[in-house]
Amino acid sequence: MAGVLKRLVMAVYHGVAEPALALTRRRRRLAAFGMAPDAIPTIPVDLQLGVGPAGFARAIAARYVAPRGLSPLRRALRVTPMAIDLMRCPNAAAFEAAVKARSSRSLPKVRKAQRLGYAVHRFPLSRHVYDVHAVKTSARVRAAGPVLDYWLLKPEQVGKPATRRIGLKPPSHPTHWTLWWGVFLHEPGHMQGRVRVGERLVAYLKLTRVGEFVHYTDLMGHADHLEDGVMILMHMEIMRWLLDSGDPLADGVGAVVYGAAEHGGEGLLTWKKRAGFTPARLLSASGDMLSSSDVAR
Repeated sequence: MAGVLKRLVMAVYHGVAEPALALTRRRRRLAAFGMAPDAIPTIPVDLQLGVGPAGFARAIAARYVAPRGLSPLRRALRVTPMAIDLMRCPNAAAFEAAVKARSSRSLPKVRKAQRLGYAVHRFPLSRHVYDVHAVKTSARVRAAGPVLDYWLLKPEQVGKPATRRIGLKPPSHPTHWTLWWGVFLHEPGHMQGRVRVGERLVAYLKLTRVGEFVHYTDLMGHADHLEDGVMILMHMEIMRWLLDSGDPLADGVGAVVYGAAEHGGEGLLTWKKRAGFTPARLLSASGDMLSSSDVAR
């Protein structure tokens, strides 16, 4: 029942609230970046829909990558992606310099988190189901607004917990995948159900890739650890992985998106700005692009 209610609320949000936000907030939110609505930069991305798994993350891509055949009104009702153009970042050092130019506070927070012993790495969701649940239910309200999961979410709705120690499995496709990244504290006796995992997850990010497009699909930190800089630490480590690791899974990513300029409160917008995100329009770079039928009417 809780899952049905949550899906209903999100359907109403995307179908009704988001278009209203696009109309009422866009101009003011863009002004924070010195932009006018007719001067938003564009980023071409190839979704590679013809080579990935059929239908994979299509709804996410449709929300942020402009499809063909949209009327001016439909374009006006779409929210404005907050994106990082990786073609403008030759390496992680260049990106860090850009972040430092935006804010003198971001990189010191990263160093603080590192001094406190936080570490970032990928993890299989089933290994930390209870930790993810604890993160999701650690605050009633966050930067984007009230958190329904605080009241409704049960651990079994997060995922099926592992019953033994498990490792990472590579995704089935190199350019269409979902990876879970987390921030951890070393804790030798920490358990997840009946399995000893030896570390506590205190923040996580569900990272989804569709061709050259990568999206921060679900990003959250435990309320007790946010002041330690865990979120900016995770973001910077993921950007380092995308830009410098040489991992085939990161090869060819053109843009990283975290929601839209119109989403959430001013605090969330400020965090995105300090983290290097900028309002942009994502346009398909190939003929294999989303059609207007992929966007919910």
